[in-house]
Amino acid sequence: MIGRARGTIVATRAGMLEAELPFVRAGDTVAIRSGRREAHARVVALEGTRATLAPSCAVDGIARGDVVTAAGAAFGPLGTLLLGRAIDASGAALDGGPAVRSFRVGRDRGAPALDERRPCTQLFQTGIRGIDGPLAFGRGARIGIFGPPGAGKSTLVDAVTRGSDADATVVALIGERGREAERRVEALDARTTVVCATSDRSPAERLRAAEVAFAQAGALRARGLDVLLIVDSLARIAAAAREIALAAGEAPGRGGFPPSVFAVLARLLERAGPTSAGSVTLVATILSDGPDEHDPVSEAARAGLDGHLVLCERLARMGRFPAIDLGRSTSRTFAECAGPGHVAAARLLRAAVAALDESREARGLGIDAAAGDPFLPRCLAQEPAIDAFLRQDGAPSPFAHTLACLEAVTQPLRA
Repeated sequence: MIGRARGTIVATRAGMLEAELPFVRAGDTVAIRSGRREAHARVVALEGTRATLAPSCAVDGIARGDVVTAAGAAFGPLGTLLLGRAIDASGAALDGGPAVRSFRVGRDRGAPALDERRPCTQLFQTGIRGIDGPLAFGRGARIGIFGPPGAGKSTLVDAVTRGSDADATVVALIGERGREAERRVEALDARTTVVCATSDRSPAERLRAAEVAFAQAGALRARGLDVLLIVDSLARIAAAAREIALAAGEAPGRGGFPPSVFAVLARLLERAGPTSAGSVTLVATILSDGPDEHDPVSEAARAGLDGHLVLCERLARMGRFPAIDLGRSTSRTFAECAGPGHVAAARLLRAAVAALDESREARGLGIDAAAGDPFLPRCLAQEPAIDAFLRQDGAPSPFAHTLACLEAVTQPLRA
């Protein structure tokens, strides 16, 4: 019988470990025994019998000659047993509750097979009028929330979490501030799992926390649940993957990101979606402080998402919540999950908002922008009602109420 791969640490560099470790494969998890301490790492590169390891903790205390062994098969209580709990990337409890049996997530099982996937034809309710009205998306859609710092990304995510009609919620806090993570853990309820790796954790641990969150969402979907997966943030996942790739010797590419970073993002995004059993609806925040052509992570994320909500700094400064820029936001699953009347009203609302935005500068200069345009006067008359519909500072809005309000706002806009 062949035993587990076994070797020793031979060097450290840039937060990574080098081990003489034959018979392992890229992506394997290994255990490092250093005195009485045991740490875990992932094999990220191979050269001959040498393996480059990305540790899930600080490398302080790990010495040359420490024993490394393959960690074996994945195990752990993924699924409903983790609802109502907050854990880190290794499964350790963060909520002050009883210990969670530690686990390891093995190789990425990948996205569901094509024959298991289903179209996003059932509407996902967020309780936010500015989304459910003009930008509704289906169960299993992958949605990105783009915006600069202070535009309200985290606040919008909290509102979607409170107002969604999902059976269960998984929240991945990747590279988050400790204060923000503490707030999320304190608000934990019985239908939510929080997976957290704060900004002081190693890049391997931050990336592994994201994988654990996706694995937990997938496990709940396999049990027939409709799951909301919140990822905050996708940009920090990319940053962790970048640190690992650069330290492993991969050459930087566009924007300083090695090509493998975008492969990691694509692999994670494809794990969301609806299947014959249930669905995973992904809502991910992406810090975007400039045009996409200057931000390869934002550009790559848009390519892999089913829609995006762009937050406007100007609207945020005006005190509107949510500060969604309708003109720059879109939902690619809207037509598949909304009825004909809903689609027609949403298009009319978007057209009115676009007309008001395009004429704003001219109106500010005292120019009669409505001359020869019969639609703009109707938009101007409805501007207060449109603003009231898109502004939401209170409780979640039931979907039937949102549709009724949308119809009431857009009816006077019709010729």
